[in-house]
Amino acid sequence: MFRDNDKINTEETTFFIIASTIEVGTLTVSGNLAKEVGPDAWLAFLIGNLFTLIAIFIIVKLAQRFYKHGFAEFSRIIAGPVIGWILSAVLVVYWIAVSARVMRASTDLVRTTLLDRTPIWVIVFSIMLIAVYLCWNGLEPLCRVSLTTVVVILPLITLITLSLLSKVKIDNFLPFLAEGPQKVLKSAIMQLGDIEEMTFLLFLVPFMKKPEKAMKAALFGLYIPVFLAFLSIVTQIGILGVELTKIYLSPGVAVLEELQLPGAFVERLGVAYSGLWIILVFPTICGLLYAIVVTLSQMFGTKSHRPFIIPVVILTYIISIIPGNTLEFEKFFMFLEPYGLIVSFVIPLLLYITAVIRGVKDE
Repeated sequence: MFRDNDKINTEETTFFIIASTIEVGTLTVSGNLAKEVGPDAWLAFLIGNLFTLIAIFIIVKLAQRFYKHGFAEFSRIIAGPVIGWILSAVLVVYWIAVSARVMRASTDLVRTTLLDRTPIWVIVFSIMLIAVYLCWNGLEPLCRVSLTTVVVILPLITLITLSLLSKVKIDNFLPFLAEGPQKVLKSAIMQLGDIEEMTFLLFLVPFMKKPEKAMKAALFGLYIPVFLAFLSIVTQIGILGVELTKIYLSPGVAVLEELQLPGAFVERLGVAYSGLWIILVFPTICGLLYAIVVTLSQMFGTKSHRPFIIPVVILTYIISIIPGNTLEFEKFFMFLEPYGLIVSFVIPLLLYITAVIRGVKDE
């Protein structure tokens, strides 16, 4: 079913998920949550990740039940060829939209912090060129890049973020439950729509040498990024305050631009920090692109995923440049949260229940 070099071990799977999950959205999650629940953003985030555990458990159990097949294949086994194909199309469209969002968010970050005069298409083309090259050569090279990126870049970002904790003001997290528990709970539940990269497990498990360890890879792949995101929320709201966090396009960069850290070896640490995050975008874009083309290959029964790469890249580029500015960008991709809730939780849950009732699984 797969080439030999497409089989990956548990550690490679873990690093692939970590690298794919950590992207520039981590720099803006505090702003989004602050708009919804004010100073209780940290609480909504933690509760949301408890709900995320449930979704991941269902996704992994579903994928492990059909460890020899990808989503496009086992959805047809469970629900029939027509419904299965439609569900696969729903997943592919979702991943394409997420790719476009990540691409545009990354491009806007590059333009606002590093290359303010560079046209959008030049930045997008550069990122996509690397993504095409990695996806063309299969999953194992992609996992190696993910491992290298995580090992080199993640410690630097974590150290910079930890260095900000001494500047945090506890008063910025008061009053507690300012927006009420209902809003916090609602925000937490809607975070199920933000675990888009965890849906990779729907196609990734068949590539694993030991599919039975998929849950271990998923948990490590989730909670390392969650730890970093939680640190980011605490430092950004704790230093900037709720109101400023709501305003900034990228609160993570704004914190470093406003502070003069003792011993900082870079004059504009915010720019260097942005550069590190932009490097982390590549595994995310590559992971999404690979998930899309592999699923399309399974849907149409082709022997290779390569014919789909260029058309998907072109479509992603077109979607990413539709929003004219930041305000249009936020409104345009607002549909991804409820869409993600359906793809990440509702569809896997219904398929898993149906598979159990019908007694279908890989032997």
